[in-house]
Amino acid sequence: MHPEPEKNADTAIAAPSDALDRVDDDMLSVLYAKQISAVSDATPALALGNIAITLILLAICVDMENFNMIVLWAGALNFFAVCRLVVWLDRRKLPVHRSATPDRLNKLIANSLIFGLFWGLMPILVMPQATASIRMIGAVEYTGIICVTGFMLTILPQALIAFLLPTIAGGIFAAYALPSMTDTIAALSLLACFSVIIFTESVRRSFDFVSNFKQEATVRSQRDIIGLLLKEFEENASDWLWEFDSEGKIDRVSDRFASVTHSDASLEGQDFIEFLATIAGRNNSSLEEIRFSIEDQKTFKDLEIRVLVGDQEQWWRLTGKPIYSESGSYRGYVGTASDITAKKFAERQISFLAHNDPLTGLLNRAKFTEHLKHCVARLERYGSPFAVLYMDLDNFKSVNDTRGHLVGDSLLSAVAKRIRTTLRGTENIARLGGDEFAIIIQDDATAEELEKIAKRLIAEVSKPYEIDGETVLIGISIGIAIAPINGTRPDQLLRNADLALYRAKAEGRGLHCFFESRMDTDLREKRMLESELRKALENGELELYFQPLIGADSQKPMGFEALIRWNHPIRGIVTPSEFIPIAELGGMICEIGDWTVREACRIAATWTEDLTVAVNLSARHFQSSDIVETVSSALKESGLPAHCLEIEVTESLLIKNQEEVRDRLSGLKKIGVNIALDDFGTGYSSLSYLLKFPFDKIKIDRSFVMASSEDLVAQDILRTIASLGQTLQMTVTAEGVETPEQAKFLSEIACNQLQGFFFSKPMDQTAVAAYLLKSFIADKQIASAPEIQELKKAV
Repeated sequence: MHPEPEKNADTAIAAPSDALDRVDDDMLSVLYAKQISAVSDATPALALGNIAITLILLAICVDMENFNMIVLWAGALNFFAVCRLVVWLDRRKLPVHRSATPDRLNKLIANSLIFGLFWGLMPILVMPQATASIRMIGAVEYTGIICVTGFMLTILPQALIAFLLPTIAGGIFAAYALPSMTDTIAALSLLACFSVIIFTESVRRSFDFVSNFKQEATVRSQRDIIGLLLKEFEENASDWLWEFDSEGKIDRVSDRFASVTHSDASLEGQDFIEFLATIAGRNNSSLEEIRFSIEDQKTFKDLEIRVLVGDQEQWWRLTGKPIYSESGSYRGYVGTASDITAKKFAERQISFLAHNDPLTGLLNRAKFTEHLKHCVARLERYGSPFAVLYMDLDNFKSVNDTRGHLVGDSLLSAVAKRIRTTLRGTENIARLGGDEFAIIIQDDATAEELEKIAKRLIAEVSKPYEIDGETVLIGISIGIAIAPINGTRPDQLLRNADLALYRAKAEGRGLHCFFESRMDTDLREKRMLESELRKALENGELELYFQPLIGADSQKPMGFEALIRWNHPIRGIVTPSEFIPIAELGGMICEIGDWTVREACRIAATWTEDLTVAVNLSARHFQSSDIVETVSSALKESGLPAHCLEIEVTESLLIKNQEEVRDRLSGLKKIGVNIALDDFGTGYSSLSYLLKFPFDKIKIDRSFVMASSEDLVAQDILRTIASLGQTLQMTVTAEGVETPEQAKFLSEIACNQLQGFFFSKPMDQTAVAAYLLKSFIADKQIASAPEIQELKKAV
């Protein structure tokens, strides 16, 4: 590291101050080195010139009285000049220093001062005693030394001033020694002119030197930076330079250019446009634009062009501008190229994801709707009919829930592949979401052809799938709407196809249905029912009915199952099978379910302590509400003992989120509520559920009870379930008992409770009171008439 130059008076006069203000310390040190080097380069000429001039002077002054003093002066001057020459020769052997310290600058100034002192003595020694001829020759030598040395030192004003001051001072002293005042004035005037001219020229040359130095430094710095940038640019993974001459021949091939094009320096000399045509195709519109720009010698910028390098697709972005010589003649083009392949592929992927389903690659809902709008526009303009097929997979939810979403995703991809294969050539196939698909059929929109297509799709999609080494079976249902018969708007056609799909599923699944106008009527009916159901909650139109649970041994009521009914002001009694699905779809199930729990607890609290009440909860209500808090609040508000309440759940609740379901059931058990598994024997019927979850009761589905009258297999199943309940110490309840034979059989196989029309139909709260009274009277045949009257009064 170079020492920092001292900022003293010397620095202030090294160059014009405004120039120095724009030069930092490091550059100033380099500037000093440049100035010292320029002055030092004149050392040989200055030394040899001094020796020659002094020898001439000695030759003409040999007859002067003070010749000895002149000889002594000349000897000392020449000795000093030879010493400086030797030092200069020694310095040439040393490495060149790019910067200079203030010491080197001060030494140079000191040397200039010594030279000035020597030549300041010359006119003092020679002029007063010299003859006119000697005085003339001496004046020439003196003036020549001032001019030559001053010229050599002009780029370093400090050294120039150090030389001039003693030199001019000696001249002034000698001028006053001249015989006439006229000569003195003339000599002083010449000295003044010489001094002003030399100093002014020194300042000007010094300013030019500093300015040139700054420009060179700036150019050098910019050249280094540009060199680094170009090197980095050409080594960059996506950009490179290209250049061709006035004839269109490539004359610059960077390493990056050669690498990207899988070629080498052999590209040099090839025609640039011909090269692009080879890899981009001759009919490429971007290539034509580049060609026209080059023919017109115009700049082109950010033109994107698709090229094939080998078998690899690439995208380049080209920018180029014409170059001209100083005389204005055209020399060719220079430009840059960027590899934007990754960007183009990303844009392509973004566009694909914006219009396609990422899992199956089919169209998404937005793009399908756009195609549907185009079909409607063609229908309006040309009368071209078309059809919409709305499809939904059967049993997919079961597969997705039991085998996991990865299997479900693989299954959806396989289904999409089969649909594409079955309808080869049809592009308007979409996955609308979940397990729903849709197709637009344009060419074969007749009912006969659509039926053939639907049957072919159902047959292909319903074939077994091999997913992760397992066989998976699903089906598909299809709803069909034909335009313009079933609608002329995209939303209307989709809705009508969806309604037809709903009907296909309701009629057994694995079927196809065409839209019919009555389906729209059914939809409006359901919407009206949903609106009325919301009002029913506000108007108190819901009420509970109760069906007794009869002890198999005692034949006495042990409790009741609460069954919700909708007492519609016009329709009359509406059963749960009609309005519960609507409540679930309309988001009212939690409100209805919570009301059912509270109302059942309130009514049961008025019964005798040994009777229970069972409330069946839908899976959606159980999962969506804080059921533990709801039950706790209902028990607290009604005062019903917790052991008198049974919560019934179905097996469908136990399939998903088993940990969460178990935690909620355990929470209910902690507060003393009994848990029953309803409709056992249907659905999944996994025996592991009985071990995983805290059940107290099993309720056998009515289908087994009804079949037991004639079906021996059904009887064996009932025996097995009853035996299983005994083994697990669970209460077993049989639903749907309608005949005395069924009741007798179920009692014999050790079912604990019986429920069905054989004992009683569901009844309202008032009928329950009468039923209990009748049962009590039958049990108390010895009771007195007054006791019975009192009991009736209490009821």
